Amino acid sequence: MLREGGKRIRDVAERLLPLMRASGLFGVGDETELPNLRDGGLRIVVEVTAAGSTTRVTAEPQVPGAARPVPHGRRRPRLTP
Repeated sequence: MLREGGKRIRDVAERLLPLMRASGLFGVGDETELPNLRDGGLRIVVEVTAAGSTTRVTAEPQVPGAARPVPHGRRRPRLTP
């Protein structure tokens, strides 16, 4: 959630996050407030997952010169000797 007025975004978060947690449809983590230094706004960040979801996605930095991942469902061509 991001907005210029910090008070307004806090008001929305105070109402929305408890509803999301109580619904049973979402797993909602703790919120983190990040001030926007450019315009004095506020950003509130939370981790939201589907209830019962155990899938975790991570990203790793690419190393220059390393092999790129193969898209799912495609194979790399064989190397000829």
